[in-house]
Order: sequence, then structure tokens, then C-alpha cells
Amino acid sequence: MINVIRGTTPKLEFTIPFDTGQLAEAYITISQKGGIVIDKPLSEIICDGNVMSLHLTQEETLKLKADSIAEIQIRVRTNSGEALASNIIQVSTERILKDGEI
Repeated sequence: MINVIRGTTPKLEFTIPFDTGQLAEAYITISQKGGIVIDKPLSEIICDGNVMSLHLTQEETLKLKADSIAEIQIRVRTNSGEALASNIIQVSTERILKDGEI
């Protein structure tokens, strides 16, 4: 399981089984305790070959609850109209000693 530390700016990378040039629409969604915390559209996702990546800001990671599990899912619609969703990925969210942005 990967970790996301609150108050940091991690880069998340995901490999999908086809070229990202086939994407018409996409979202990378992060939720905790049943609620959406971060929802990134295709316009905010970096696509290169079959890799989708995004950088989270300090502000975004500070929205995550410490010492908890977050869930990440990718949903896409291809140029041909096919709608797909990834399995849900669980990540551990770690606390920081001094809260807030630096």
C-alpha cells in the first residue's frame, strides 16, 4: 500500500492498459469515509503514453484525514464512447506534526 502524507505535494502515477490519446474524458477521484475529497478532471491530469499522473497540492493533501485510508479510482470515457473504471486503490494517509502549508 502506498502512503500519502498530509501537507505534501505527491505525484501520483497510474498505468492504464491503453494509450491515453484515446481518452475523451477522465477523472481521478480520491475519497475518504464515503465522501469525495479530491476530484481531478482530464484537464488537470498529465497523460503520456499509457500513464496518467497528477500532482496534489499541499492544500489538497491537507483535506485528507490523518491516520486513515483513502480510496482512489480512475474513471474514463474513450473517444469511441466506452466508459471504464479502475479497481479502487487504497492508500494510507499519514499525519504531520505541524499542520498547515509551508
